[in-house]
Amino acid sequence: MSIAAFFSRMGMKSKFFIVTTCAIIAAMSIAGYLMVEREKDLLYAEAEKQGRLLGETLAIPITNDLIYERLGLVEEGGLLDDYIQEMFKRKDLSLLYIAVLDDDGKVISHNDIREYGKVYSDPLTRKALAADRTIVQHFSAGGHDALDIGVPLSIGKKRWGTLKFGISLEGAEHEILATIRKIVLMTAVFLLAGFAIIMLLSQRFISPILHLSNTMEKARGDYLDLEVAVRGHDELAVLGESFNSMISRIRQANEELRKTHEKMVQSEKLASVGVLAAGVAHEINNPLGGIFNCIQMLRQNSGDAGFRQKYLGLVDEGLNRIENTVSKLLWMSRKEEHKPVDVNIRGAVDSVYSFLEYKMKKGGITFKNGVPGNLRFTFDVHDFQQMLLNLFINAIQAMKEGGVLEITGWREDSMMAIEVVDDGCGIEAEHIGKLFDPFFTTKPAGEGTGLGLWLTYEIVRNYNGDIAVESEPGKGSRFILKFPAEGVS
Repeated sequence: MSIAAFFSRMGMKSKFFIVTTCAIIAAMSIAGYLMVEREKDLLYAEAEKQGRLLGETLAIPITNDLIYERLGLVEEGGLLDDYIQEMFKRKDLSLLYIAVLDDDGKVISHNDIREYGKVYSDPLTRKALAADRTIVQHFSAGGHDALDIGVPLSIGKKRWGTLKFGISLEGAEHEILATIRKIVLMTAVFLLAGFAIIMLLSQRFISPILHLSNTMEKARGDYLDLEVAVRGHDELAVLGESFNSMISRIRQANEELRKTHEKMVQSEKLASVGVLAAGVAHEINNPLGGIFNCIQMLRQNSGDAGFRQKYLGLVDEGLNRIENTVSKLLWMSRKEEHKPVDVNIRGAVDSVYSFLEYKMKKGGITFKNGVPGNLRFTFDVHDFQQMLLNLFINAIQAMKEGGVLEITGWREDSMMAIEVVDDGCGIEAEHIGKLFDPFFTTKPAGEGTGLGLWLTYEIVRNYNGDIAVESEPGKGSRFILKFPAEGVS
């Protein structure tokens, strides 16, 4: 996983903490680097200044000694060597060496007696011999920086030699290291202070945002009985108040939507009942005609007890049939609580078919129930029958010239599937994607509300199922419904 991907998965508080900490470290590192460089430049500049001053101060007495020796006023080398040794022994000067050279680079005086008579030809020496003024050069000695200072020993245009000495910058380096330690300590202190500030800022600004984010995450579902605590009067408080107001409006809108949904479902049920009216009338007219015949026969032969008992039984049977038909019709149209029970799918299909049997036979439609007798599912009976009723009515309206309506069912791995197939007029390809939209219909005015298939889709979705359609114009339609395993028994 890349750093960018890992960083993108982190929470806002962690990102804020890391970014702020890195910013503090970067700022202190840059500031520390600049401070160290500045301190280093100042120390080195001061060392060069002191070296120049020392060299030019030493040059006067050394030049005098050289002149005295040339004039024979003092013993050659005696006074100069004593002066060189005395200066070298001074600890406050941090001298690495001190030497007096003639014009050819030959040592005529040195703090180390073994260097007498040697001729120096290194680049530092050649440059010092060629210079007509004090020159400061950097070099390394014993792992530390050092200054090589060359001072011409001259009076007027006469040059008597060159004073050359080295000054160690080890002390300056120690001071730089001490400065670095101070900067590191200051950085640690600033980091601790920064952590405290970060925690305070996080508590004050990030935590409310995270709380709002978590609350919004909870509000993604149907759970809307929540709100965020609002403190203060800043932008975060305004955001919290806006969120609470939005949740309140969503709750109100959902309640209105739920009521509208219930009204639409109920209206579609009543519309379905209207479609069943012809079949119901047939179911009632047949026994009603028989009852009238029985009553006529009883009027003509009421004296025979056996005859009377026989026809009263037929009347009772006819009335029970009418009562059963009306009860089923009322049961289909009424509004009840959602109560899932174990449903035998084949029996439920036969029950729906009984409502539409007359209409199918009248329209020349053959019905085939191919659902196995042992296939069961946990369903609300009203939901299941309403779902099938909508699909059957849709198929009947698609088969104006008659045909075959077949329903099959099976278990498929962890799914239960139901398939409704008709050989009606079929559906145009551009309409298939809109079939389950509310109020969408291709039927003429008065033949459909456009809510039947939408209601079927809503019922299937409520049971975590899936519905698909396969259809071609003139070749019929196939509706495939699949439901998850937890409802299969």
